[in-house]
Amino acid sequence: MDGEQIEFAAEWSAQALRHMAENGIPPCPENYAVWFRYASGRTPELNKEIDARIARQEPVNMDATAELRERFMDDGKLTDVTLNTGARLNTEVDRILKIIEETAGNSSTFGQSVRNASEALTNQSTPNDVAHAVEAIIAASRKMEERSAELEETLQATKSELNEMQQSLEKAHSEARTDGLTGVNNRKAFDEALVREMAAAGANGNPLCLVIGDIDHFKKFNDTFGHRTGDQVLKLVANCLKTGALSQHFVARYGGEEFAVIMPATEIELAESVANKIRETVQARELVKRSTGESLGRVTMSMGISLYRPGETGAGLIERADGCLYAAKHAGRNCVITEMHETTVPQAKAS
Repeated sequence: MDGEQIEFAAEWSAQALRHMAENGIPPCPENYAVWFRYASGRTPELNKEIDARIARQEPVNMDATAELRERFMDDGKLTDVTLNTGARLNTEVDRILKIIEETAGNSSTFGQSVRNASEALTNQSTPNDVAHAVEAIIAASRKMEERSAELEETLQATKSELNEMQQSLEKAHSEARTDGLTGVNNRKAFDEALVREMAAAGANGNPLCLVIGDIDHFKKFNDTFGHRTGDQVLKLVANCLKTGALSQHFVARYGGEEFAVIMPATEIELAESVANKIRETVQARELVKRSTGESLGRVTMSMGISLYRPGETGAGLIERADGCLYAAKHAGRNCVITEMHETTVPQAKAS
């Protein structure tokens, strides 16, 4: 690193620490990495997202920083697995090539042995000469068989290795797109799925709905009962979403206490019905503190639903679902609002 690079790095570091101090974010290595990257401008998508949040006057706190790190920077594990798999694959290929080369060499030697034995036989050859020639051919054949058997054994072992490598890569790919706390898809997987499903809906003309839901008064709940209980609430809601969504639906943790469900081939009336059933299931779960048996009350959710319009961007679809969610919050929470229908409000509203 030359003097100019050191100067830039020092400036970026100072900016990162200042941003963290302004937003009340502890300067641990994980958080620092996000804000140093922001200050450097080396990840335009990260900067665009942070600038948009600041423009909307949304807090960029520890939770938001963790989400940003997962979306834009948390690919190290997958990269490590890929590199390790590549190294293992190269080793296996080298083994196979070596045996093939040796087998090819043995094939040449075998052919030469047969030719030599054949050429050694003449009209004057004795039975003893013929016996020696046969022994030479048999010996060469056995050596070829041994090498062929070794090659076959190596190929079988390599096939097993390749299957294991594939499973390892698939697992790493899945983990890189799974929310570590709740076990549902994470924001990165959501972004990919939304692009994919919008393209499919545009091509086949099927309806596509997006549901964005938010746990009501989650911050107050967290502050009252602690983050460990808050984590259990997030897991409960994620489980209700997974069990309540239809088989073709895609459930993801959108960020913090927000969840999203991408609903391909789903009319908005059906999307509303499914969302309400999920909301009712969440509300029906009474939380009890295991250590004391104390009731912690019930959790409720507000949800907004938008319907994909051919040719629109993902940002537009999300923005309209967010708008419906915002309306649901102002309608008293614990309800579902769609673009097409009147608010569906239960008789017992959340406080």
